Amino acid sequence: MVREESVKLMTKIAIYEKHQGRTEIPMHEYYKGDYVRINTLKAVVSATITFVIVFAMLVLYKLDYILANILKMDYKRLAVAIGLVYVLWIFIYWLFARIVYAKRYEASRSNIIIYNHHLKKLQEESGRKIVKTKGGVIGDDFINF
Repeated sequence: MVREESVKLMTKIAIYEKHQGRTEIPMHEYYKGDYVRINTLKAVVSATITFVIVFAMLVLYKLDYILANILKMDYKRLAVAIGLVYVLWIFIYWLFARIVYAKRYEASRSNIIIYNHHLKKLQEESGRKIVKTKGGVIGDDFINF
């Protein structure tokens, strides 16, 4: 016999898994620190790639100036300036990513707790025995010994 409570729990679980669970359940396979570090590392790598692309576009845009003044440029000062801009870029991106992923993990924590509670409740519901009688079906939750 299908129990109404079990159906409600399974429906809640299925809705969560279909929508928010797709991102939140894999997120909680990691500890918070590991999740934040992995995603921050991904963000830093993408920020480095972005910096290289933007720098290459800037060089192409200023190529006529660069070629005209190629012998007059102070390359040491230019390299230090580019390095400082890169370090500042990466630091800001790293800090932003760290804050965003830590908040995202914490925000999903309450949903995961509710999800686990529903799973545990469903497991308890399915563990109950059903006693068949002439008058119908009685679950063991109605039997008091």
